[in-house]
Order: sequence, then C-alpha cells, then structure tokens
Amino acid sequence: MRILNGNTKKSTNKYMQSPYPCIYCDHSTEFGSDRFVNRIPADTYHELEDGKEEYRDGYACADCMAIDCDRCGKSIDMDEDITPYDVFGDHGEFSDNAYRVHEDCLTSKEKKLWEQFEQ
Repeated sequence: MRILNGNTKKSTNKYMQSPYPCIYCDHSTEFGSDRFVNRIPADTYHELEDGKEEYRDGYACADCMAIDCDRCGKSIDMDEDITPYDVFGDHGEFSDNAYRVHEDCLTSKEKKLWEQFEQ
C-alpha cells in the first residue's frame, strides 16, 4: 500500500502484494515461504502466451536466479558460481572457455589455484 498526499492507494502490481509471487515462476516469496530468505528485488519483461510482453516488478526466488554450469549443465545456486576471475584474477581463462562453473567442476589445478586465491 502506498501513501500519496495523505491518501492510501493499493498497488495494482500483483507481484508487490501478498503472496509476492516470483516474477519468473509465480511461486510465493512471502514470509514463511521457503523462498522468502533468498528472494531478491527484480524486474523483467515476461512474454505472455499471446506473444505480448508484460512488465513484472517484484521479487525473484533463488531457484529462478540460479544459473547453469558451463561444464556439466546443472544448476548452480545463487552466489556459488566460480569464474576465471575467482581462479586466475585478471590474468587467465579456463582452458575450455567455460565462464561459470561449480566448485566440483574445477580441474585439480584450477581448484588448487582457487583455494590459494581465496586465502
């Protein structure tokens, strides 16, 4: 609910009202849901079945913000991805041109460098 010039006005954006659905999957992100703690403010243009676009402003759940590993294709949890910058700093790339990978997908050499770089 917004207050404008002393008058209360209920928002018409369903993504900013209880149950605060994720702007991507429509699962609830409200307090008490499994998606509340890791929800993040987000917005997007969502394509509808009729081909039109709808602007959505609200929250995204962590599941929808996860990205795929460039090596194994499995989902990487939010903020758990490792990039060449995490392993080599500004001076290197992964040999296979991967960009975001799981810790388990690092080669033994990459993992050793990453562990040293993290300290």
